[in-house]
This record gives sequence, structure tokens and C-alpha cells, in this order.
Amino acid sequence: MGIYNALYIGASGLSSFGEAVRVVGDNIANVNSLGFKSQNVNFSDVLSQTVGVSRSNIANQVGNGVRIGSITRDQAQGSLQNTTSPTDMAINGNGLFAMRDPATNQLSYTRAGAFILDKDFNLIDAQGNVVQGFSIDQGTGTATGNVGDITFANLAAQAQATSTVTAAVTLDSNATVLATGTAFDPNNPATYHYKSEVNIFDSLGQTHPTSLQFTKVGQDSAGNTVWDWRASVDGGELAGGTAGVATPIGGGAAAKSTVSAAVPAIADNTSGAFTAGNGAITAAVVSNFQTTAVGASYSIASDGAGVITVTSSVAGVSGKGTFGGGPITLNDGTIITPTYGVDAAGVAGTLAASTGGTAAIPAVVTAIGPQTLVFGPNGELVKENSPLLTFNWSGAAPSSVSLNFGNASGQGALYAVTSADGQGITGTGLDATVQVAGSFATRQMTRDGFASGFLDKLETDSSGKIFGVFTNGQRRGLYQVALANFPNDAVLNHVGNNLLQESIASGTPVLGLPGAGGMGTISPFALEQSNVDLAGEFVKLIVIQRGYEANSKTILTTDQMLSSLMQIKR
Repeated sequence: MGIYNALYIGASGLSSFGEAVRVVGDNIANVNSLGFKSQNVNFSDVLSQTVGVSRSNIANQVGNGVRIGSITRDQAQGSLQNTTSPTDMAINGNGLFAMRDPATNQLSYTRAGAFILDKDFNLIDAQGNVVQGFSIDQGTGTATGNVGDITFANLAAQAQATSTVTAAVTLDSNATVLATGTAFDPNNPATYHYKSEVNIFDSLGQTHPTSLQFTKVGQDSAGNTVWDWRASVDGGELAGGTAGVATPIGGGAAAKSTVSAAVPAIADNTSGAFTAGNGAITAAVVSNFQTTAVGASYSIASDGAGVITVTSSVAGVSGKGTFGGGPITLNDGTIITPTYGVDAAGVAGTLAASTGGTAAIPAVVTAIGPQTLVFGPNGELVKENSPLLTFNWSGAAPSSVSLNFGNASGQGALYAVTSADGQGITGTGLDATVQVAGSFATRQMTRDGFASGFLDKLETDSSGKIFGVFTNGQRRGLYQVALANFPNDAVLNHVGNNLLQESIASGTPVLGLPGAGGMGTISPFALEQSNVDLAGEFVKLIVIQRGYEANSKTILTTDQMLSSLMQIKR
């Protein structure tokens, strides 16, 4: 009987709208649940019953009520709330965090990124599920390998020995060259011009105060200024060394450049007696001739055939000429002018020598040492000799350290070659150590290497990389969180605790890196809030309530009709 069907139709409306109230109520209840996505109820009619067919073969159908056709999830992005925890993360865009249950190895997925560290330093959620991610290769800084647990157990930053020191030093061009023969002694400040300090690390992370000494040695033949440098440490830091005694590292005394002796000017005219025979000078009669000058004396000898030889008291300096042939140039550049005369009888005479006003010849750097810096006319570094220095530490592995004083220009006279720089990198010659008129100064001293350290805190960037900051100041990438993307993430199964699981309708997830392949990025120090719109939910609630009341009227009306039917027979 159709009137009874009307009761069931009204009942289907009450049942469906009652379920709709549950959905709206669940949305409202989860207005503050992290990463929660609100749901919508979609109603559909129930299969209709045919009550007759018209003459035009059109079926007359009566509906059998309503039911819930589907409950869909609103995947809109929730708002982000900033936090102070470095392990809080929010996904800005597509994707879900992958979580592993350590008890069952079951993977679940969530948008709630409120993560913490457990006692074993695993990154987990409040239920103990471990966040999944990729480990970071320390060489390339990129994610590598397969997805696995993110854990920070037993992390430490091993010490790294210093391998490079870069020194930006200002050397005073007005410094006076030290006296000839001054031997370098790191324990005697009078044997060098300037000292700078730097601490370097050995393989165990121990620091060692190291001194750099600079000594001006003069100019080369092209007029470039040459400085020798040396490094030294306390002997107690070295294997077999003596504590309290500064010990040179590297070339030591052998690092010194070679400088020629200065030749002073001859400022006087001194004559010696000789006996001339028919205008010839014999070796015997002139062997005692000498002329005295500042710092040197000269003797003259003849071979008896008109060729004379002038010899300096400086070893290796001499020159030859002919009788009456004019000035004689010695091999160090000194010019000697002999003059000859006889007495009135033509028996006795004099031989005089004069410099003719020739200036002194200064000392010249003739060989650049293995630990030497050469500066051009503008104070720029034009050549850098900087070999590796080996420090044989006491109690630690030996260290090889490169001293970099800047990128030499290689453009100074005699040095217009790319090999003018110790590291083979040419530049302006003005980026680090330079020579200027003024005070000595150390502008900057940098070195690599560091002591050992332990994990101090974590940091996360927008790519999902989690960095460890260690107590020794080092910062390195450790993991990159994995994001899961489903073909249809709107139909994942809810399993509670803000977790979702794969369903037949959702498809198989693809795990990838944030910001790649359509994945969203990570907002560190933030959490995604629920996307529930309270105003919209209240409107839905009013509509559902009215629908429920209307269906109850259907039942009430049907009941009244049945009551009237029962009144037909009294």
C-alpha cells in the first residue's frame, strides 16, 4: 500500500539527514585538528517504483526516498600557524607526510606535521610513528638512497684538520732592509719585520697557535719588492720539539731569498808609484798599486804587454783593459779610470784610479726563495711562492697546510706568467696581502678545519632538508623529508589520529621530494590548521535541520492519513 511507503520515505529522509548532522558535527568538532580536511555530504534518491505505464509508454514512477550518495573530502589548503619548534613542518601545496608504524611497519599518511624526537632521536608524531625521508649525501648535499626512517642517533661532527689558511696582511713599504747577514730566528723579533698569528686545527681538533713572520729582503732586478715569509709554532706542539721554543715550519733558513752584495761608490783618487820603461808597465812594478774606496780596495797588475787587470777586494769582482785604453768596467758595474804619468826624467811615474763619480750599486735579490712574496709598483702581489707546509704534530697525524696570501696578478716585471700564484689562480693582486706605505696590519686571517662537536639543534628549509647544527659551529644536511602523492587522495581511509591510509580507490602513492614533481614545499616552524569553515558548517546545519523537520512532517502527515483511514469503519 502506497501510504505505508510514504512512512518509509520519510524515515529515509530522517536517517540521511541524521547522518548529515554527524558529518557536520564531525567537521565542527575538528575545527582545531591539525591538517584536518572537512567533509561534505551528497544526497541521492533511491530507486523509484513504477506504478503504471501511460498510453505513450511513459512509465509512471514514484521515488522511494533518499540516501547518502557520497561523503567527499575538501582538499583545500588549511591556513598555516607559526610555531617555535624546529621539527614542526607544514606542507604548502600537494602531498602528505609518510609515517611508519614501528610495531607493524604499516605506512600511514598525514598533513599534520607536529613532529618530535623520541628517546632514540627518531623523528616521530605523537603516536610514535616515524617520519620517512631520504638521507643526504655529505659530498653532494643531495638526497640519496631509498626512503627510510629519519633518525638523528649517534650523530657527531668529527674534527677536521686545517688545510688552507688565507692571510690578508698589509706590509709596510717603508720598512728598512735588515743588515746583511742577519739570520732569521723566530724567537728574536729583531730578525724579522712583522708577525701575525693564526690558530690551526690538527686531525683531533686541537688548536695550535701559529705565527707568520715577514721579512723585507730588498728589490729584484726589475724593481719589484721582495718579502720572505716563514711559519713557526711552539716546539712543544711538534713531535720531538722543545716546549717554549718557536720552531720554523717548512723551509726555515732555506726559505730565504738570495741577495747580492751592495757595491759602494769610489769617492777618492789614490795613486801608487811605478817605473815605466819605454811606456810599458810591467807586472812587477805595479803589483802594489791600490786605490781605496768605501768598503773595498783595488789592485792593478800588468802582463808586460800592455794589458792590465784591475781586481777588487770583493771576491770575484775584476776587469781588464789596455795600457792607456781609458776606463775599465768591472764585472759588478764599477767603472775604474786609470791615468799614467812619468817624471821629468822619464824614469818614475804614477798610476791613478778614479770612479769618475760613479754611484754605488745597491744589493739586488738575485734568487727568489721558496717562501717569498713579490710586490709590484702599486703594492699589488705579483708573485706568490707558497709551498705546502707539513706540521708533524705531537699526538696527532701530520697536517699539510697551504698558505694563501691572495691571488697574485702575475703582471709584474719578470712574472707575467700564470704560475706566479701559489695556488695557480691569478687575480688583481689586491684581494689579500698587499704592500703599502703605512703601518703593518693583519686585516683578516681565515682558515678551514674545526674541532669535534655534537648535535646541538635542528633546522629545516623549504625543500624539506633537515640540517644539523653542531656544537663546533658546523651545519650539514642530514635528511630530506619524503612526501607522498596519491592519484586520488580525497578517498584515503581515515584511521584516526590525523592519519590516512591507502585504499583501493586512492591508488598507489608516489614518494618524492618536496618541490619536485608537483609536490608542495615545506614551511618550517609552522603547522597546517583545519580547513573547516565554521560559518559554512553552521549554514549546512540549518539546511539539514530544516530538511530533517520537513521529513518528520511527511511521517506525521502519513500517520494522520492512516488515522483517518482507520476511522472509516466504526
